[in-house]
Amino acid sequence: MTVQRRRRLLIAAALAVLVVAAGVAAMMVIGNDTDGGADADGQSSVSSALVTQRDLTEYLEISGTLDYEGTVTLAAHNSGVLMHLAGEGTVVHQGERLYLVLHEPSEADTARVLADVASARDALAVATDKLNDAMSGPSEADVASARAAVAEAIEARDRLIEPPSTAEISSAQAEVAAASEALDALDNPTAGDLAAARADIATAEAGLADLKAGATDAEIESAEAARQTATQALTDLKAGATDAEIETAEATRLAAWASLRDELQKSDNSVEIELARAELHTAEEHLADLLAGPTQAEIDDAEAKVRTAEEAQADLLAGPTQAEIDDAEAKVLAARERLDLLENPTEVQYSQARAGLHTATEDLADLRAGPTQAETDSAHAAVLAAEQALADLLAAPSTEELAALEASLASAEAALVSAQADMVAHGEVSRPLYAMYGDSPAYRNMTMGSDGDDIRQLEENLADLGFGDSEGFEVDGVFDGHTAAAVRRWQDETGQHVDGVVSTADVLFIAGPSQMGPWEQGVETGQELEVGRSLASLTVVETPVNGELSTTQRVSADLPLGDRDLISVGIAVNVELPDDTDVAGTVAAINPSPVLDEATGENVVEVTILLSEPASPTWIGATVTVEITETLIKDALVVPATALLALVEGGSAVEILDADGSTRLVAVETGLFVDGDVEVISAELAAGMRVVVPR
Repeated sequence: MTVQRRRRLLIAAALAVLVVAAGVAAMMVIGNDTDGGADADGQSSVSSALVTQRDLTEYLEISGTLDYEGTVTLAAHNSGVLMHLAGEGTVVHQGERLYLVLHEPSEADTARVLADVASARDALAVATDKLNDAMSGPSEADVASARAAVAEAIEARDRLIEPPSTAEISSAQAEVAAASEALDALDNPTAGDLAAARADIATAEAGLADLKAGATDAEIESAEAARQTATQALTDLKAGATDAEIETAEATRLAAWASLRDELQKSDNSVEIELARAELHTAEEHLADLLAGPTQAEIDDAEAKVRTAEEAQADLLAGPTQAEIDDAEAKVLAARERLDLLENPTEVQYSQARAGLHTATEDLADLRAGPTQAETDSAHAAVLAAEQALADLLAAPSTEELAALEASLASAEAALVSAQADMVAHGEVSRPLYAMYGDSPAYRNMTMGSDGDDIRQLEENLADLGFGDSEGFEVDGVFDGHTAAAVRRWQDETGQHVDGVVSTADVLFIAGPSQMGPWEQGVETGQELEVGRSLASLTVVETPVNGELSTTQRVSADLPLGDRDLISVGIAVNVELPDDTDVAGTVAAINPSPVLDEATGENVVEVTILLSEPASPTWIGATVTVEITETLIKDALVVPATALLALVEGGSAVEILDADGSTRLVAVETGLFVDGDVEVISAELAAGMRVVVPR
């Protein structure tokens, strides 16, 4: 703990003492300067105190409540008439009976027990089949089915994670746009929309009329002209270049060459030179093309244009086909329906349009978002699981797997034995519940083949109670024949039905000797009980520690948050009981989260203190005093705080009273103030000296 703590501990009081003593100090300094000592008459008027060297400690008292550490509820494990229940205040020990119930099975109980036996038989059959299948290997049908499952899982995963294509996104966007337009047209038919719809009808009807009327003379003449133009172009292409075209091309090439030469001679401008070179290159290529004649591709293209022109002319002269007329009529019908939709929308159309937009929007969002991480993980997991299932099917079972299947079979057999034992015990009239020590609950029927911590607890209790002294019995957590024999000896000794099986209705594991609390309201002997009915509280008063019983008594106290650094887990404290008896204790836990004490308005932390020895049960629930002593500084030189004097030049001093009665000032450094004392530091001070203090 640092000197800086020196919090509330009389700092204000010490400062007040220094201020009051300032005047006295000044006079004492003057007196010493002039006289250098005190006469005999002065000695009789001086009061002094001893300089001591000791631990400087702080003492704190807080109130707490004495109680036990743990309480559990005792509930009925059997249905029937309550014949006996341990009385309030009774301390129940290992092997002692908690209650006795007389049970007469109902039809429902009988049906449940029979159903448990049937279920256990089914589980045994399943375990047997699994072991047989593992030993014989998979069938061809099983392997084929597993391979198909792998293929299906891979295909499903690939479909899920493949990103949408641009075409798919575009198509989905188009669907949304179309659906939105359709809904807008229903909700907001404007004059423009109506006019456009009527114009569409007029256009479609005009197109249909024109189609039925056939081609006009102008269209026929235009088609003929297009055919002749294409034919002439083909003819010219095949004829090649004329002499005039070649001469012109040659002249252009020569002019380009002359231009390049002039640029090279008169200028170093690279841009102009490059332009001249490009013109020359273009002219040379054009001349070469003329001299080479048309390529086959150019001829093919020209011939294709002639055929296109001829086909267009033939189609024009032949008139429209029935398919073209049907298409034109469909366009007219669609345009009229569009106008009707605008002018007279129905509620069905509204619903369809809204649903269409909602579906299109969701489809687009889903397409863009892609699969969720959970969906992707699930798909990958499905593939891995299918592949693992196939691998497991093809692989021969390992020794460990066969052992696990055999253990499962043994467990199923034990479960059937347990269910059958329940059926045998079903007709029993007397149903006692016994206390045994342990932390694991009795969560299952303990019988041959079982193993685990609950079995180990049972064996430890049987050994402690003297039923495990036969040859071969071991506390090993395995319910074998020796364990069953010990159980039968215990059952016979306590007057139970002897079957070598311990059911959940036979024992209650508790942490140690436990005191019965008051019976629950309405509980009385002779009463009919249902399973689960609360009977009384059980408070654990001692727990086994290293082979010996240790009290669970504890004190819960609220410590002011400002004093939190006075204690730590493991420090020793003293607990004063209401009869002024002191019991040693140890801080076992400190709640790190402070809470507000509404009575005092202070923030406090909860402290738990374990007692070294049990207090009288009389004081359980009583308020006790927790005394905390904290050593702040070890081997400190300590004087009363009132001995401090303030020097004129600054700092503090004490006045030493020597053996001859003279006095002198000694400068000191001050440390921690605690309960009217102060730590002083000076090379001139030693324990046993006396310092002057006010009367």
